[in-house]
Formats: sequence, C-alpha cells, structure tokens
Amino acid sequence: MKAALVFAGRTAAGTTFRPYRSRPFLATLAASGIEPVVVDVDLGPDEPGPCTPVELAGLVGYHNAVDRLPLIVAQERVDVVQTFGATIDLDPVWRHAARAARPILHYVASEGAIEDGSTPASGLIDLARRGRGLPHVRARRASRHVSALIGSNRADIGRHVRDGFFPRARFSVVAPPPAPRPVSTNGPSPVLEQRLPVFGFHDPDADPERLDFLLRAVALTGQTGLFALRIAPAALAERIALPPSVTAVDAVSPEAFLRDVDVLIVPRADDRALAAVVAALAARRSVVVPDTGAAAELVGYGRRGLLYAAGSAYELAMALNVMAEAWTNRPFSFEGVDEAIARTAPEAVAAVFAAAWRRLPGRGDA
Repeated sequence: MKAALVFAGRTAAGTTFRPYRSRPFLATLAASGIEPVVVDVDLGPDEPGPCTPVELAGLVGYHNAVDRLPLIVAQERVDVVQTFGATIDLDPVWRHAARAARPILHYVASEGAIEDGSTPASGLIDLARRGRGLPHVRARRASRHVSALIGSNRADIGRHVRDGFFPRARFSVVAPPPAPRPVSTNGPSPVLEQRLPVFGFHDPDADPERLDFLLRAVALTGQTGLFALRIAPAALAERIALPPSVTAVDAVSPEAFLRDVDVLIVPRADDRALAAVVAALAARRSVVVPDTGAAAELVGYGRRGLLYAAGSAYELAMALNVMAEAWTNRPFSFEGVDEAIARTAPEAVAAVFAAAWRRLPGRGDA
C-alpha cells in the first residue's frame, strides 16, 4: 500500500506537523507495509509550501504546485491521500486530489482548525480572522471530497462537522500528535509540602499575545500568595513586561523545567504544547489545559489535571484557583497515565493512521 502525505500552506510547515515527517513516524509506516510519499505543495506563487526536510533517507518526495498533485498521485500509484494543513487553505488541494480518484483523508489539528462560529463576530476584522468569508465557503464546499478524518482531538473535529465541513466523511478517529518519549522518572508523585505550589509555563515560541492571556488570567484569580508562577525560557521576559510575582527562568528542556514546578499551565489550545504536557504527566505533575486540543484527550478531568474553556482568561483563572486550593489536600491519582502517554508514541500514532487508511474502500490495492 502506498500513501501520499500532502503538506500544504504555511501552517503545514509549522512545528505542529513536523512529527509526521519524522523518522520514527515514517519508519513505522514503512515497517507496517505502507510506503509513504511526502508531497509539499505550493498553493500559489505567493504561498510557497513547506520545505521542512524529511528525516527518513531514501523516501520519495515532491515539491510542486498544487495543480500537479493529480499527476503525482497517478505517477506514484498512490492508494490514499492524507492531507495536512489549515482547513481554510485546502480548497485547491482537495479539488485537485479528487481528480486522481483516490480516497482523501484529512488531519484536523488545533493549529489551522476553524474557530467556533457560534459566538457572534465583533466586527469585520473578527469575521475575517475566523475565516467566515469566501475562502471559508470554498473550503467547506471542497471538503465534500474528504472520505475520512483523523484528528488530534474530538472538539476540533466536532467543530468542523457542526460548521458543515466534511459532509461525506465515513468516519473519524482521534490520534494525538507524535511526541518525544519523555525521560522516565519511575518515582512517586511529588511530596505535598506546606508551601506555595509553583505553577509553570514552558514555550520557547510563545508570542506576546499568548503571554498576555496568561498574565491576564493570573491577575483575574484575585489572589495573592496563593501560588508562584515561573515561565521559561528566560527570553520570554523580553517579549512582555512581567509583574513582580512572575519569574522567568532558563531551562534546557521541559523535563529540566518541571523539576522545580508542581503544575504545568497551557494557556492556549495548541498541539505544540503536547510534548511539554507529556513530560509533565511522565513526571507526575498536574496540568491545566484547554478543553480543546490534543492535550485535552490525555488529561482526564480530575485525574491528571483540570480543563478550562479554551480562549477564556476568566475560566483559566478559575481553574488556577481550584488547582491552587486543591493542591495540598486533593492530589491527582494519575490513574492510567502511562497508557495515555503511550498513545503519543510515534509507533502508536502511525498505527492509527495506517488502520484508518486501510478501512477505506476504493484504494488502488483493493
């Protein structure tokens, strides 16, 4: 069986989708009898496709214009087409791929997913940001060519379906992004001492908007002396003014940062945060994550951490208060945490993709 992994647009060039070009993921596919073909497509002269190197040597790869996609699929005798990228960008990809008469699957990630349209837009700028324009309509119409969905989480898949996307999808499955294998601790949960819990945020790529959201939530807790907050790396302090109660520290890795942190905070639904969340769970640290995104699939509410409504600084503030007050008297059990972490192994994720591809009729090898 041969599968085309199609990466389209600038979103597909981001760190969220790089694990699907990694050696562990691609090698597992090859070992299971699937020959992957990596195809980077340009959506237009001003929108070059990703040029991220593929880590597996000897793999067939293409970088071409989107209108060449049917020729590539036919030339390589591909059985299924798996697309990656922002939903709003994939209208031409799905239309051209459909000409090859092969099943198309799409991967729905937190990055590039459409936003919830149930809340009224506050103006034209907000409307454009949400993609409720002509590109949105075109992408929704072209999504009828998609035969099945694989997604990092149920919430983003459901949001697309409610908005009228993928009306002919036969099924959907959830597969978290592949995450680096965390350093094994095999130790007990942290000893709960009579001291302030230390909350932490780790994201080298955090922008000022994300940091501002986190700091607003901290301010909304209305509490002083309830917890301490550390952010890493220290360079984040150069992107936004930090209040005296927030400390910026350096850390070479999420594991190193978590040694002095009791609770990991994730202030935005972003699948890139999954590696830090997995490291926290492996170290038996509690987490506070949005209710949308891959991390929400791993964090059983009340077992390994808390969930809050994504995008709401107020809801995050309430979760921080609950976590701080419960930290010393209601530790989380971390029941099933090793099984949850195992689901993020590249081998496990590749197996989900392979099983989904084989479920579809109309493949060239059928």
